[in-house]
Amino acid sequence: MNIGTITCSYFMRIYGYQRPENFNWGAMTEKYHQEFHREDFLKLAKEIRELGYDSLEIWEPTFSHFVYTPEEAAAMAQELKNMGFGLIAYCIGGWGVEDKPHVETAYRFAKALGARVVTGCIRKDGAKELLKEVERCGKEYGLKYAIENHPAPNLESPEEVAKAMEGFETVGANLDSGIYNMQGYDILAAAKLFGQKIYHVHYKDTLVGGEGCLPLGTGDAPLGELLLRLREQGYPEMVSVEFEFAGDPTPGLKESLRFIQKTLESK
Repeated sequence: MNIGTITCSYFMRIYGYQRPENFNWGAMTEKYHQEFHREDFLKLAKEIRELGYDSLEIWEPTFSHFVYTPEEAAAMAQELKNMGFGLIAYCIGGWGVEDKPHVETAYRFAKALGARVVTGCIRKDGAKELLKEVERCGKEYGLKYAIENHPAPNLESPEEVAKAMEGFETVGANLDSGIYNMQGYDILAAAKLFGQKIYHVHYKDTLVGGEGCLPLGTGDAPLGELLLRLREQGYPEMVSVEFEFAGDPTPGLKESLRFIQKTLESK
């Protein structure tokens, strides 16, 4: 199974792992665009590879289609291959219908990176119009799009995500186990509903009704059952460990990888 991690596990890295006062996602994204350079990304990728992860989901602000060219993305793809990374995914964070003009730019960049899947949440308003452009680009560039379940006003429930991807060949689900667990949704039922249309997994542990991530196996999400079910159905894409943490996430990512290895060895 392809086990990766998403670089936004380190999203507070640029702030020294301490959440600043009056934190704003947009301001953080701009700070990454301006201050987090190619060398910083390579250093981060190397650290992740040394932890034992063999695939990588690249979070847009850390190596962005708004900053770099497809040619630079292709050069980065070779650097990551040389490090020993296998599958690559590109996480754009989230899109609304107003982002439609940027879709093709992101897809061209993701293709150059060697990605097979683009991930991110989708806002409900205008979702169908946006996904038509996503489908067009998916067919042109040979990439899948995985809708990440995020709270409203995004596509949230399993039923909403499943309905949104109906009729599209290249659009599927990014099953975020941690978010569904916090919200009280049945993760295994969601996995069954999505079936072969699961194109990506954000694999994280949480507590029902809680906030924030825990190392895999220390929360109450049914992650062992989910991982074995994915293996049984021949899931071919990446299981991306996401560990958002107010501090250095390295110990938690190590613990999470041990949980995955132990689970896969158990049966």
